[in-house]
Amino acid sequence: MVLGIFGWPVEHSRSPAMHNAALAAVGLDATYVPFAVRPDALGRAVEGVRALGIRGVNVTLPHKQAIVPLLDELDEAARAIGAVNTVSHERGRLLGSNTDAPGLVRALEAAGVRAAGARVVVLGAGGAARA
Repeated sequence: MVLGIFGWPVEHSRSPAMHNAALAAVGLDATYVPFAVRPDALGRAVEGVRALGIRGVNVTLPHKQAIVPLLDELDEAARAIGAVNTVSHERGRLLGSNTDAPGLVRALEAAGVRAAGARVVVLGAGGAARA
């Protein structure tokens, strides 16, 4: 199984080392590779995921918003936020998700902070800040 990350630049990403270690630790026959995708090549890269049967990719700067219209379906969070950080390839369809907001909520709740209905301020820019 092939998994990866789309970004430009992507060489600095720690995701490949982290995910490959996790895949090896659980004994999965899979590899996680960085894909350096220029903004003008994003459409071709998305079609490459479909054509090559790549199981999924994480999405980082600058593609989190630009990838949205290139996908077949979005989860509720991705639709609400307008940004995608995870694409899964299932039965020929590319499904976009955004795990930033749900992940933040779970982390806060694990620390004893009740997030439901709370007002928060997120400082930053780009797709993660939109979450």
